[in-house]
Amino acid sequence: MKASIICALLLLSVALVSSTPVRAGAFVFSSGTAPELIAHPSTYLGNGGDINVRVCIAPGSESITEMQVAVQNSVTIWNRQQAASPNVFLGGNNDIPTGAVDFESTLTHELGHCIGLAHPNEATESGLPAADRDYTKTAPGPNGVRDLDPGSDGIRGSADDLRGDDINLHWFNIGSNNPFVLTEPVDASTYSRDLGNLPLTDTFAANADRTVAADLGFPGTEAVMQQGAFTDEDQRQLATDDIATLRLGMAGLDRSAGTGDDYRPVLVFDGVGDDCDITVQLTGTSFAFCSIGAVPINGNSNHVRVTNALVQLGSNSSFNWHFNQNPVVVLDEVFFVDGFED
Repeated sequence: MKASIICALLLLSVALVSSTPVRAGAFVFSSGTAPELIAHPSTYLGNGGDINVRVCIAPGSESITEMQVAVQNSVTIWNRQQAASPNVFLGGNNDIPTGAVDFESTLTHELGHCIGLAHPNEATESGLPAADRDYTKTAPGPNGVRDLDPGSDGIRGSADDLRGDDINLHWFNIGSNNPFVLTEPVDASTYSRDLGNLPLTDTFAANADRTVAADLGFPGTEAVMQQGAFTDEDQRQLATDDIATLRLGMAGLDRSAGTGDDYRPVLVFDGVGDDCDITVQLTGTSFAFCSIGAVPINGNSNHVRVTNALVQLGSNSSFNWHFNQNPVVVLDEVFFVDGFED
């Protein structure tokens, strides 16, 4: 089983940067034939506890020196699991030169794929026109096509969408359907794909795009895993939706938090090398993608672990990367979940 998850670059001016709505998360490799499939980091074998996931920079990569701070920052951000709102900063509110693309923001998104998370929106892999890729992630139902109707609010990916027989692949918090609020405990008792668990007034699972965020009172906030990157955009911090999806996977094979198979992924930056669980490379002409494989865990048909994770980002000459050189402060042996020490 192998897939490449591509992050599309939208070269829009800051004044035109706006995407549309979406709400909790999805997992790579889930599909219409395997909608319940949850993907886990490569070193999770079904046993509980901390699992180390080593991250390296490929020896033949461009800009190795410039990349290192940003790679370490992305590793730290995923380890902290601390949600931020707002987490999208544009123009004069960031340190990115006009016309440049933030390497750290893009890498943080791609690392999410490498540990099992998918786009919460339909994204480019759906084959839909750009304007329709903000609908919540689905697979076509029995009629063979995706049914697309933004409902009365006109916002694609929001809670009142009418999606016909589309198969929902997005996990939402039961009874809430709000991607900007974390529901505890994060497991299959509080998060679901079953549309029967939506609030009575909702018609489909929503996802965490910035337009939905603004509508729900969280301006300037969007899931890092939402597809779409823009020039002069800083999105280096996770949103609640990213953390909820990761923690759903962390509930383990029984999908129940607080049991013996729960785990915590600990990403470890291991310098320059080609023998890590995740390798990051800067080369080529494609914007950014994560190429991964997967194998079942203990023969379980609803759980796989990622294998052969390679993040490739296009050359600096092609995409004018901005490399953040300000390290995130590392707090030894302290991890955060949605702002609370754990």
